[in-house]
Amino acid sequence: MAADSALTAQPRNINLLQTTKFTFTFPRLPFLRFFCASAILPSITTNAVMQPTPHATVFRHGDHLNYDPLMLTAMCDEDLMTWQETFHWMVGLTSPNSFKEYLLNHDLVSTDFPQSKLYSDGILTFNTNANNPNLRVKFTNCHPTYLGMLSLNNADSAENIPTFDLTFQYDTFTLESI
Repeated sequence: MAADSALTAQPRNINLLQTTKFTFTFPRLPFLRFFCASAILPSITTNAVMQPTPHATVFRHGDHLNYDPLMLTAMCDEDLMTWQETFHWMVGLTSPNSFKEYLLNHDLVSTDFPQSKLYSDGILTFNTNANNPNLRVKFTNCHPTYLGMLSLNNADSAENIPTFDLTFQYDTFTLESI
């Protein structure tokens, strides 16, 4: 009976999602909130486990989820603030030139808990058509893995705003209705 009621249930909200009604926030990247141009809600997968039977092999659900990377595109302001914030975070995580770079120059390390600021949670907020927060996706323990190129061109018009791509790995994400 429960399956029949699910088939005849009417949606509570029939408004369609608009692709421009979102915000993305990272405490570690405060300027991204103002300059995030696009976000892709990552896909998730689970492995299918083969279960042999006397007649055929059937597949059952897997035992863990695999999360694709979080990919964002940011518009570039004159001071390259979002680009710089991400660059400094990546340098602080990897110390490409010396061990002194490892988080010391970027105020990332807390003396109470040294890894507390290595990672940052990110929040993608979906807004209603009236631009009110509706649903949040919280990405836990994010860190940048890719800071894309920034293309400049003297032949462009002033209306052409440069963008760059950002990719983050994270542990998991959760959904929260607001």
